[in-house]
Amino acid sequence: MSTIKNQSQENIDSYKQNQIFEDSFLDIEIEEEKEIIEPFDPTKIRIDTRQIPISLVLDRIKFGEIELSPDSQRNSNIWSHVEKSRLIESMLIRIPLPAFYIDATDEDKWKVIDGQQLLMTIKHFVLGKDEGNNEDKDIFRLSKLEFFTQLNGKSYEEIPRNYQRRITETAITIHLIEKGTPEEFKFTMFKRINTAGLPLSPQEIRHTINQGKATKLLEKLAKTEEFKNAMGNSVQDERMADREIVLRFLAFKITHFSEYNGIDLDTFLNNAMKAMNKMSQIEIDNLERDFLKAMSAAIDIFDNEAFRKRSDRNARRMPFNKALFESWAVNLSSLSYEQIEILKTKKDILMDEFIKLNGDRSFIDSISEGTGSIGRVKYRFSKIKGLIDKVLYNK
Repeated sequence: MSTIKNQSQENIDSYKQNQIFEDSFLDIEIEEEKEIIEPFDPTKIRIDTRQIPISLVLDRIKFGEIELSPDSQRNSNIWSHVEKSRLIESMLIRIPLPAFYIDATDEDKWKVIDGQQLLMTIKHFVLGKDEGNNEDKDIFRLSKLEFFTQLNGKSYEEIPRNYQRRITETAITIHLIEKGTPEEFKFTMFKRINTAGLPLSPQEIRHTINQGKATKLLEKLAKTEEFKNAMGNSVQDERMADREIVLRFLAFKITHFSEYNGIDLDTFLNNAMKAMNKMSQIEIDNLERDFLKAMSAAIDIFDNEAFRKRSDRNARRMPFNKALFESWAVNLSSLSYEQIEILKTKKDILMDEFIKLNGDRSFIDSISEGTGSIGRVKYRFSKIKGLIDKVLYNK
């Protein structure tokens, strides 16, 4: 077990040392965001702590009553086979397991907030199946055990019954987030306690707690050639950076920038995913159509300079800017195809006007820091809209 903890801490330390360079490495301009200005009411938090045998959790897993979502977290396979084997050995030795945090607001479908890697390891060993693998790889055989060396090479079915019981009767502590707890609290809790391996990015957390139409749409759109070309291949899929950018477009399509209320950006994006999960297929299809329209227009008008600051015609290519992406893409998606054709013929004029706009200090501030504030959101969106109107209508 100590090996697992040491490896996890090394991963965390490495992440903390390198995370500030990540956006630069991906050719994405780093944003500075403000803190949450409207925190949730802590008096409404409901958490029930229980001690139960692991067998009850395995029963829920067998019947599909716990959502592990192994594909939603990039670090789902961060432990080696030896580390997983030694977790099982720790249970045999009766070393207490860390506490598990569960979103139990839906009594029939628990969601794991923290402890997913442990549960997936125990599930694989005891239940004998690991999604995505073939029949031969489904069997989990223990290896390099330090104390129960006689069990090396054995599966759950092959170890003595008294050892099987020792595993399934292991008592675990679970903290259940109950119905009535604010949605925002779940996200905050996830951010603060997910520590096994590399901490999840905000989008990975959103993906985990908002499974449904929203996650499927984000995955689909992030894989389109239109999106990849419009980004100039600057945005990779590690840590779901690409899906977060797609989500930012969709969020401002769902909520018009003039109605943006200034809640912190994480909550705004979470709310957009919740809204998409409740949409009809026609509404989802409309969002997809608008997104692809905007990406195609951006490619035709800006080529490989889309969504980047531009100080003059000869300036070097700047990093991709998320705030510019939102304001340009959403405004382009609202145009008719005829209007987009006009902008294509006037793209040199449009670029000249955009270069002039880059001389506006307030505009640069609105796309560089505190980009989630009400004033800066409305300023940059309205400025881009005004620029487009000026070129379209010679205003």
